[in-house]
Amino acid sequence: MEGIMTPEYCRTMMEFDLVPMWISPFIRISNSTPRASKLAERISRFKPLPIIAQIMGTYREHLAGTAGLLSGIDGVIGVELNCACSSNTVIASGTGSALLKKPGWIRDALIAMRDASKGRGGIGVKIRSGFESPDELPAILEDIVEAEPDWITLHYRTGKEFFSKVPEGRKRFMSARRMLMGRILFASGDIFEPNDAVELVDKCGADGITPARGLMRNPWLIRDIEAICTRGGMHRHDVLGFMRRLLEIVAENPKWRNGLLLELAKNIWGRDSEKFLALAKEQTSEGMRRVLDVELSVTDKKIHALSPGRRTLHQDGRYGIKM
Repeated sequence: MEGIMTPEYCRTMMEFDLVPMWISPFIRISNSTPRASKLAERISRFKPLPIIAQIMGTYREHLAGTAGLLSGIDGVIGVELNCACSSNTVIASGTGSALLKKPGWIRDALIAMRDASKGRGGIGVKIRSGFESPDELPAILEDIVEAEPDWITLHYRTGKEFFSKVPEGRKRFMSARRMLMGRILFASGDIFEPNDAVELVDKCGADGITPARGLMRNPWLIRDIEAICTRGGMHRHDVLGFMRRLLEIVAENPKWRNGLLLELAKNIWGRDSEKFLALAKEQTSEGMRRVLDVELSVTDKKIHALSPGRRTLHQDGRYGIKM
């Protein structure tokens, strides 16, 4: 969610009470340990909610130092080492999912991070099922488990698979679940609908889920998942209200850009929707506001209702979930 989880996006999500806590986009740690004040500034957008701060890098001593500083910042309940990013730039630098080729290094980094945090918060790791092949997963987990992380987050694609479709993805997760009995295992990847989360928990044994891109399509995704799990009532989706408020906050900056609004609109309504096409033509916040003030057309509603999954869009803007 790098580039999406801006201060404006986070503020809007919290104003609409759409998240219970945050896992930050990774903070890149290079060849030095950042100042505590700089780290506090990086995570300030997520307050007052609890935060798991995600970090990434190749220097164990600076990752450990950063984990120690983050653990001392109010609101940070844990630090997660990112060994899952599959960006070509990140892989070329030897970090992210490239580190899956060195599971012993990951183990030692987690141990150093735990020592530096001095018990002030949890230490976890986010991984993929391998770098080249899911056959690598048992050896990766064997080393990581030696570090006794408080949780492991698994994105079931390999580093080389990036965002490609993986039909056997759930099977990979269940395989990891069997190897990690008694340990906290979170699921990541392709969580676009509440039923995706239900399947990962009920059928695959996940202890929890970490949605990301699904929130770009449906900002209410986490609350919808909660409603199903607790058998509570579904929340009304005021999508236009959400986008209007986000626009207001973004436009407070004199140097604002429309990229965030357009990326979310593309995911929410679709690239071919009347709403997205109209917004893409506007260059001013006033023009975008006028577009958002126009209620969704029947065509846009049909396009959005046909997004992957089992949602049905009611005329009053609520979503129901077919069980």
